[in-house]
Amino acid sequence: MEPATGVEGVELERDAATLLGYMLFEYSRMDVELGLFLAWSDEGRKLDELSGKLADANFNKRLEFLERLATSKYSDTPAADEYAKWLHDAHSMRTLRNRLFHGRWGFLPQQKIVSVVVGLPTSPEQTETRYSIAELSESLRGMRALRNRLSELRQTWPI
Repeated sequence: MEPATGVEGVELERDAATLLGYMLFEYSRMDVELGLFLAWSDEGRKLDELSGKLADANFNKRLEFLERLATSKYSDTPAADEYAKWLHDAHSMRTLRNRLFHGRWGFLPQQKIVSVVVGLPTSPEQTETRYSIAELSESLRGMRALRNRLSELRQTWPI
């Protein structure tokens, strides 16, 4: 896919790139914060062991580990429900992140739409998803809110 051209296209590409950059920052921050939360679980009693284990774990593996810890500690409590909601939203955000950062981008300046295509052009499984700048901005707000909720869970119901 070629870069956007014309004033409208260049502005659309710049706005999308800015939002995607901020999303990458938010995702990276959340990934580190989640890793630290997990490494310090059980009041840091296994800090060295968990730091080593979590160093190579991707976000999905960290979410799975959090789910096991939260389920074990807070089974059948309101905290378990809050963790389940957060984990559901975190998996949704992870799916969005994968789509956004593993795809290639196109621009429809007249419609003020950006398009992300995942998959090889020769593959029948190739998919396209279109976003407005407002939709990308809303996704960024959602990522920030998800990070804030993780902080609240850490403080209210530590693992």
